[in-house]
Amino acid sequence: MEKRITEEICRTLEQHGYRSPVLLGEGSFSVVYRVCDQKSRFWACKISEAGGQWERECHNSKEICHPRFPTYREHWTEGGKGYLVMEFWDGCDLRKMLGRRGRLSPEQAGRIALQISEGLQYLHERPYPFLYRDLKPENIRIRVDGSAGILDLGCLWNREQEWSGAGNRSYSAPEQFVQGEIPGEESDVYAVGKILAAMLGEEADEVKRGQKGSARQNKSKKTGRKQRRQENWLRKISAMATCGERKDRIPDIKTLRTLLAVSDASGRERRRAYRAADF
Repeated sequence: MEKRITEEICRTLEQHGYRSPVLLGEGSFSVVYRVCDQKSRFWACKISEAGGQWERECHNSKEICHPRFPTYREHWTEGGKGYLVMEFWDGCDLRKMLGRRGRLSPEQAGRIALQISEGLQYLHERPYPFLYRDLKPENIRIRVDGSAGILDLGCLWNREQEWSGAGNRSYSAPEQFVQGEIPGEESDVYAVGKILAAMLGEEADEVKRGQKGSARQNKSKKTGRKQRRQENWLRKISAMATCGERKDRIPDIKTLRTLLAVSDASGRERRRAYRAADF
């Protein structure tokens, strides 16, 4: 059965000018391949059952134009399947990175969170805003240059569509699964907070104090103190972003980005940013 499907996929891709499919990943409703066009350029091709959700994702992909999201190329249907071709990003998803490393440094975690929230802010501030609703490590791509982007636009919601309990229980805000409760910007803020906590590890590392040593050791300790301050600040942001009560949560992505942007700044600048946030 799998061989027949693979042959069908290869034949369809070749008819549209693509060859050499390499499996990148698969989810509950789709499979993604890396394919090569006639000019030997790589693209990502997402194959799903053709239906309403697939059509919405194709439409959304054509609308979205921001460097934190892959660029749309084309789409078509054949044999009951939908093919969506978009920009290919070499790298790995955040889930695999965390699986290998366990946790990231505060500097790297803060940078990734800031880049992800840049893409979400774009969605929220469009003339016709979208909520993302399904942020999770599997949907975050870390490219070979270290930059982060967001994949999978299948759960975008523009408030005009009928309510649905979209998202994932581990990272999405609890209100997304309450019948009739309408999510807002703070719902995507919640997901960024959960991602940030995952990147930092479930608990902060225990740091042992040592005795005075050489100048080199003292410099190392000073660097360690800076990292701990940065991590403590990021954990504070994560806690404020993931409050169960929506009214107590960081209210929007713009405010979240203001707080993330000063993660490696002085204590005075952080306090100033916190007061300016005023939520």
